[in-house]
Amino acid sequence: MSIQYKMMGKNDNMNPKELKKKGYYPVVVRKQTVDIKGLAEKAARRCNLSNFEIEMAIKVALEAIQDELLDSNNVCLEGFGTFSLKAESRDVETPDELRAESIFVKKISFKHSPILLQKMKAATFVKYKNLK
Repeated sequence: MSIQYKMMGKNDNMNPKELKKKGYYPVVVRKQTVDIKGLAEKAARRCNLSNFEIEMAIKVALEAIQDELLDSNNVCLEGFGTFSLKAESRDVETPDELRAESIFVKKISFKHSPILLQKMKAATFVKYKNLK
């Protein structure tokens, strides 16, 4: 298993034409997006459970994660990472000015675990060959 990449040219919008810096950076080539069914099929090849059983387990786990986030909890999946909510509201001058109805979820944050990062850093890369 290797991660495919291609090289992209850098855009230098900060300098005038005669001083523009040139360079390239790698971009990961995404092959596809794997859904729950795809994950279940792959996981089923590694154990004695059926695709359906694993798919249902994933769906139930996702619902449980959502419930925990809605209950003001962080959710840590050991070896993978932690999910948490970030809130936002309009600016106020005193805490008493803010009503709960004015607060909304800004984003769901994900902090990878050191174990996951270590595994990803051990990845190998191969240059993408566009065969089209």
